[in-house]
Amino acid sequence: MHRISDRRFGGIAGRNFKIFRELCGETSLKNVVLVTNMWGEVPHDVGEAREKELASAFLKPALDKGAQMARHHNTERSAHDVIRQIMNNHPVVLQIQHEIVDEHKNVASTAAGEAVNVELTEETKRHEAALEGMMLALEESHEQARRMLEEERGNLQAQMWVIAEDSEETAIQYVLELEWVEMRMKHMEAQAKLDREQAEMEYQVQMVLLNNRLQAAEIEAEIERLTMEQQIRQLQAQMNESGGGGGGGGSCVVM
Repeated sequence: MHRISDRRFGGIAGRNFKIFRELCGETSLKNVVLVTNMWGEVPHDVGEAREKELASAFLKPALDKGAQMARHHNTERSAHDVIRQIMNNHPVVLQIQHEIVDEHKNVASTAAGEAVNVELTEETKRHEAALEGMMLALEESHEQARRMLEEERGNLQAQMWVIAEDSEETAIQYVLELEWVEMRMKHMEAQAKLDREQAEMEYQVQMVLLNNRLQAAEIEAEIERLTMEQQIRQLQAQMNESGGGGGGGGSCVVM
């Protein structure tokens, strides 16, 4: 079910719809009813324009495979209309049922599971790119500062050599300044090393966190697979007890 009051269909809604399509499979999309609600929150012409955009763009792949659209106006009658559309459907096997039961895949290896993992993989890549950019910027900043200090040291040396014969006191002052510059350079090199180590440590921490999320997602997928297999076995047992034959399945409804 999609709110017609939403200005856009994307982000989480788009990702969830993609996962839903992978759960059902292309052949069972003919049993799908795509319902829009919140029609009372927008002017009628605006709602119709958004509905047309949904049908011609975001929902078009499902509609081309036989899915239907319906409106829910927050009334009992419109709810019954949606139910009537569903009741006319003939049961079919869902894609995830076929993958788990017939192809013996775990949930993470199904098309729906892979669609979920894509989001985590993309997030990992984004974090890696951001960390690499941070490391590069840090190195460039320290390199620029080092070049400036080296240039300043060269200028001081040149000036010291020029005035060394005229004023020993001035030469000593320049020596002190040169030593100060060299001390600053050593300090900056040490700070740069510390910054690199801290950045590398942050990078390692981020990677550990991301790996933990991936492992948690795999564990959750395995639990979901076991639960779904148990539910499928229970359904098959019920069908056998009632004398039903093969070809179990169900209708998919976006609610």
